[in-house]
Amino acid sequence: MNYLNTLKNATFLLFGILLIHICSCNRVQDMVASEPQHAMDTAPIRVSFVYPGACLGDSSYCDVLFNGARKAKAELDVEITELESNFETWDMQLQAAAGNSGLVITSGYQMADPVSRVAPEFPEVMFVIFDALVDLPNVVSFTHRVNEGTFLLGAIAGLKSKTGKVGYLGGANVPFLHEFEAGYLAGVKAVNPEAEIMRRYVADNQEGFYDPVKGQEIATTLYESGVDVIYAMADQSGFGAVEAAKMGKDRYVIWSYINITDVAPGIILTGLRVGIDESAYSVIQAFAAGNLMPGTRSLGLAEDNVGYLLTDGNSGLLSDDILEKVKALKANIIAGEITVPVVP
Repeated sequence: MNYLNTLKNATFLLFGILLIHICSCNRVQDMVASEPQHAMDTAPIRVSFVYPGACLGDSSYCDVLFNGARKAKAELDVEITELESNFETWDMQLQAAAGNSGLVITSGYQMADPVSRVAPEFPEVMFVIFDALVDLPNVVSFTHRVNEGTFLLGAIAGLKSKTGKVGYLGGANVPFLHEFEAGYLAGVKAVNPEAEIMRRYVADNQEGFYDPVKGQEIATTLYESGVDVIYAMADQSGFGAVEAAKMGKDRYVIWSYINITDVAPGIILTGLRVGIDESAYSVIQAFAAGNLMPGTRSLGLAEDNVGYLLTDGNSGLLSDDILEKVKALKANIIAGEITVPVVP
């Protein structure tokens, strides 16, 4: 009997040890299986901005894009990386961004070819480019009907000018900037058919955006020729126009993208508003929600994504009569009663 009891106890003990071992193994397996899933659930959403030049701080579209990045960083659960680049490092910086992020955002006509080359290398990464068209399955292209906005800038220039001579200063003599020029010229002529328009470009390539000395030389020549309003679509070179305007009386500048009335009070009439910051924030929001789709979006006055800038710093330079006429023109464009050209 003792032998049977001992054997029985040993059997129960062996069964208990075996049961503990099995449960422990299952628990370890559950932990191993759950850890990667937990890590996946908490993995941060990474977004990279690649700026097309050393353009942050020059009150251009890069700063508008920067504002979109700042808002997303503050309000959305995402990690933001920002990289400046130049024509020698465009591809390399895009590749670095794609290797670190699920979403890469850039801007500028000059980035179209680099994105076209790099995006196919990273088919699982979504690329977003503003102001250029790239037709690839993992690219979102935003184009803005900037000519509609610059039409209104031209109308302001034509109505404000006392000499009947207005100027256009472009950074790079490229097709993309011709759209800005085309709308501006059409707007001037719509309100002042007899106006004389003088057009100049700083350079034939992107280097024309980074030469304020040359910009000042050109603007000074225009002002001395009788021009009293210059639309500067020239980024850093445009500050040369501001300096030239400071050297005389009743000289005005129209800017783009950013309000800089604090830099030049009494000189900046208005500026072109383009909602790149709003669009950048929206695409990050959509990407985080998992519903960002590739393709092309075209935005203009009807979508309230382009327009003109008015603040307390410059509104006093424009009469109520000018503003009412410009508002009427805006309504006519939205209604399709005015077709704004894209070629000068």
